[in-house]
Amino acid sequence: MRKAIASFFIVFLVFLLCSVALPLQADAGQAGVGVINVPPKYGYIRVEEQGDYIRVYLNISDYNSWADVYNVSVTLENYGKKLSTFVFQQYKSLDSFVEINEFSETPKKNHLLDIKKCFFEKSNEQETIDQRCDIAIRFVFQKTFFTGLSIVINDRAGSAPAEAYIYYNSEESLRSGNTIVIPWIDVQISLSLPPYLLDIIAVILATIGVMYYLKKTGIREKRKKVYEKIS
Repeated sequence: MRKAIASFFIVFLVFLLCSVALPLQADAGQAGVGVINVPPKYGYIRVEEQGDYIRVYLNISDYNSWADVYNVSVTLENYGKKLSTFVFQQYKSLDSFVEINEFSETPKKNHLLDIKKCFFEKSNEQETIDQRCDIAIRFVFQKTFFTGLSIVINDRAGSAPAEAYIYYNSEESLRSGNTIVIPWIDVQISLSLPPYLLDIIAVILATIGVMYYLKKTGIREKRKKVYEKIS
């Protein structure tokens, strides 16, 4: 009788240990390295203009593994005003571990993001921690006028978002082929003119844009008042 009780007790302990160890192992597999409350970081950020498109290359590392990245957003801004937001969504919700890996744009009516050209790649290397945690994402959108890029990474662990802001000189974006963009009214005009005339028009519009910005922000008036005080 005692042997039977002892055997039952041993079997019960083994079952209990297995029931605790297996979920921990599964969670560790989903969490990768398993570092607590470490926010994701940027390996690099690169912005390139190629033809009529602008490409934003991101390399992201999360020490809880790339599987802990919930979504990544890139927002185009024009002097602080949001124009469009592009999102790479890895999961449908925070409660789900089913990957959807979708690119989207808000508002959709802008039609700037070219989803077919967007790309992501998750590292399958296992040699170093960084390799196990890397995910590469590429956003591709049509060339347009903007002054900055706001990039935000959100993870599943509830860590503080990893944020980055890039000031972007889009003077060259005022002219693309036979298209001229007027930034302050957000209008694209297509003209069939010789290249040198388009260059002249682009320079004139850029000058008007700078004057408009100075007048809008009051910088010119402030400088005038300072000059009058000095005089």
